[in-house]
Amino acid sequence: MAQHSKIIIGTQAKAIFIGRLDEDTGIAAYRRLAKLRHIKLVEYTNTPDAAKFLPLFDYAFVSRYLTILEALKAGIAVFAHYNNPIKYDYLTLTPFVKYIHIFSDPLTVNLKIDPGEISQGQKWARTQTWSKLAKVYERLWQK
Repeated sequence: MAQHSKIIIGTQAKAIFIGRLDEDTGIAAYRRLAKLRHIKLVEYTNTPDAAKFLPLFDYAFVSRYLTILEALKAGIAVFAHYNNPIKYDYLTLTPFVKYIHIFSDPLTVNLKIDPGEISQGQKWARTQTWSKLAKVYERLWQK
């Protein structure tokens, strides 16, 4: 049976990771970033509807498209890790690139957040629908 993480409430900044614990998700980089910056990292794996916990956190350490959208919609800062050119392109060519922070090396991450950026990202994410997402995929497949 899958284990579920519990919400950890503390006085320090908190980050959430939602996803698989495979290397390609960036989990090692997210853990390193959390350790370097003294951020409490809570990992949700095999947790249905884990996105409902997003508003309880200061940062989302995620790099999957839909999870990024959910984090933006929740109004929290998104830090997305890449470890290869394909993932870099995937993250930098998305329509939400100006609302997220992309990194490859945890040592280079700047945690300063612009509240206006968060607000704009949240507004943008709230306008997204499944039909809009389907149209994006249809355009991509036609290229």
